[in-house]
Amino acid sequence: MAFNYNDPIDITAVNTAVKQHGKTLDAIPRLGAEAILKHMTPLQGVTDSYTFTKAVLKTVSSKYTGEFKGLKNIGKFVPRTLTVYPIVMEVLDEPERYRRSYVTEVRGAIEIAKHPFEMWLVQEILKQASNDLLGALATAKYSAADGDTAITDAFDSIPAIVEAEKTATNISVANGNMIATATFTRANIGDELLKMWRSRNDLFRRMDSKLFISDALGDLYDDWFADEHPGVHDVGKTADETGQQFLYGSHGKCEIVRVPNLPEGSQFAMLTIQGNLFYGFDKMSDMRTIKAVPHDYKFKALGKYVFGTQIAYIGPELFVVNDKPVTPA
Repeated sequence: MAFNYNDPIDITAVNTAVKQHGKTLDAIPRLGAEAILKHMTPLQGVTDSYTFTKAVLKTVSSKYTGEFKGLKNIGKFVPRTLTVYPIVMEVLDEPERYRRSYVTEVRGAIEIAKHPFEMWLVQEILKQASNDLLGALATAKYSAADGDTAITDAFDSIPAIVEAEKTATNISVANGNMIATATFTRANIGDELLKMWRSRNDLFRRMDSKLFISDALGDLYDDWFADEHPGVHDVGKTADETGQQFLYGSHGKCEIVRVPNLPEGSQFAMLTIQGNLFYGFDKMSDMRTIKAVPHDYKFKALGKYVFGTQIAYIGPELFVVNDKPVTPA
């Protein structure tokens, strides 16, 4: 591809390419952030907020004695609201940087004609936006203060929601949705996490569940597993590929999800099902669209989407955390 590295980037060509071929771009939830979002349930069409009214029935059955008894208090309905907030994407940089990166990554590796510069440029911006979101999914806490403009100020992450519910005493040992665990070490983490899973009712243990822990705790679990099972692995698999994706002792029902960017030293663990964790947005097209705008020389582009997360139900039937804070004291 012949071009002058320092020529201004044709913003009309960029916007035309996105308009004509934008559906071929990978959207933000399908890039880096997918590492966590694939373990949650997407909720599309949320422009402001959405209220869940999760019904958990205790029992609806009894022996028939010739008449219906009109049982009361057979369940509970707990409304919880998912709120989405706007997140902006902005880039402003020298054209040379983009062109040299494009040549480095594309030329000689793939067929350039099938990967035009304009589409590559937008996709690279979306990749970074997705990585930004991934880094915020463990720590974001919404702030309305004018000076708080980071993506971690833009919405409430699941860990932030959990901490707020702890403060409100909606999550506690007394409520059954919190369990005490020992401080996780290489010697005990497998046993402690299994204890957490086994504390749930039999119906939950038959569901496919997700156990969220930090990357560091995931490493600790890997070391524990290697210590407990030296030289043991499935046929055709290395020792590293055996057992660590699912909690040992859960019969493959509990998947371990390693969450990046939790605070250093965090001993936080959360157990629930995928159908209980939601992320909301308006249109998927918003999450794969960048528009180039005029600038004197540098390339400038903008984008915006709305995003939020929520736990639909925090009752002990579907949800439990350990008694360790997200951020260590």
